[in-house]
Amino acid sequence: MPLTTHHFNLDPKQVTIAALGLLDRQLTLGNIPARYSELNFTGGLGDVINVNRPSRSIPVQETGVSNIIKNPITGDKNIFAAASDRPLPTTARRAPNGFINETRFPVQLTTLAQNASALSMEQVAFDLKKFGGQILAPLTRGMAEYFDDTIAAWIKANITRSALTAAQKTAIGGDVEVSIPTYDGSRENMMERALRLRTAFVDARLHLNRANVPAGERYVIAGPEVEAILLKDPEFVAVDYSGDTNALRRAIIGSYYGFDVVVHNSFDLEMYFFHKSAFLLASVCPAIPMGAVTGSVQNVNGIATRMLVDYDYDLKADTIGLDTMYGFTTIKEDPDYNVRGTVIGEKFVRGLKVNITEVAPTP
Repeated sequence: MPLTTHHFNLDPKQVTIAALGLLDRQLTLGNIPARYSELNFTGGLGDVINVNRPSRSIPVQETGVSNIIKNPITGDKNIFAAASDRPLPTTARRAPNGFINETRFPVQLTTLAQNASALSMEQVAFDLKKFGGQILAPLTRGMAEYFDDTIAAWIKANITRSALTAAQKTAIGGDVEVSIPTYDGSRENMMERALRLRTAFVDARLHLNRANVPAGERYVIAGPEVEAILLKDPEFVAVDYSGDTNALRRAIIGSYYGFDVVVHNSFDLEMYFFHKSAFLLASVCPAIPMGAVTGSVQNVNGIATRMLVDYDYDLKADTIGLDTMYGFTTIKEDPDYNVRGTVIGEKFVRGLKVNITEVAPTP
C-alpha cells in the first residue's frame, strides 16, 4: 500500500522559480539597480566578489588624407589630378591598437537575508489548500518589503556627488540645491513650487549629461510630498500603470524630462537622480546543505535565491524558507576617466541628490 504524503507534491526547483518570479514582480526599488548573481557560491558571508566594469570606449585617432593636387600637364586648374599624381603620405597612419580596458571592482557580501515558515502537521493536513497563495506569496512579499526598505536606506546614504572636488563639480556638476516656497494652497503658490522642481530636474539632467551618463534608463526616486507637488503641476502628465502587476511599473507616476519618476514612502521631501547602472545588487547562494530534506537554488532576472525544506521531529512540523546573501556597491568610473580635460577618476558620477528646502515666500 503506498505511503500517504501531503497533497502539495512540491518540486523544489519549480517552487524556487515561482518564488523568484513573485519576488521580481513585487519589488519596487529592488527592480531598479543592475544585478549580478552566482549560484553554488563556495565562499562565505563577508567575502568579496569581483564584477567586471566595461570600458566606456576605445579612442579614435584622427589623421588627414593626402592633399589633392592639380595636374600641371593639362594647365587646367579645374581638372583634378590623376591617381598617379597623388603623393604618398609622408607619415605613418596606422591606428594604435585599442584595448578593451575592462576593470574589476569588488562587491562585499555583507548580509544574509532570510525568512521561513513552520508548518505543523495539522496545518498541512487540514488548513492549507493553496501553497502559492498561503505560503509562497507571504514569504516572497516579506523579501520584497525588506529589499525595498533596505535599498531606500542605501540610496539615501550613497547616491550623492559629495565626494567630488570643487574642480570636478565645476566640470560636471555636483548635487543640486533648490528652495521652494512653503505651501499655502493658492494657484500661484502651487505653480511656483512646481516651477522650482522643474528647474531642479533640468539642472540634474544637465549634470548627468555633462558626465556622459547614458540617456536611457534614468530614474528619479522621490517621496509622496514631491509626488504631490508634481501632480499639481499643470506641465506634468502622469502615466497610469494601474493595470500592470509589476510593482515598479505601478510606482512610476510619469516620465519627466527623460526620467521615470518613482515614488516610495521611505523618502521625504527629497529626490535622487541616477542611471540604472549607478549601483549594483550582487546576490549569491551557497549549495544545498547536506542536512536539508530538500531544496533548490535558482537565479531569475539576476536574483539568486535558495529554498530549503526541513523537518522538525520535536514539533512534527515542516519548515520552508528562502534565503540569499547579498551586497550593494556604487559603480564608480575608471581611474583614467576625464571630462573636458578634468580628471574625474574613480568617483561616483552616475547619480546625484537634489536637496529641497522649504522657505517662507517673499512678501
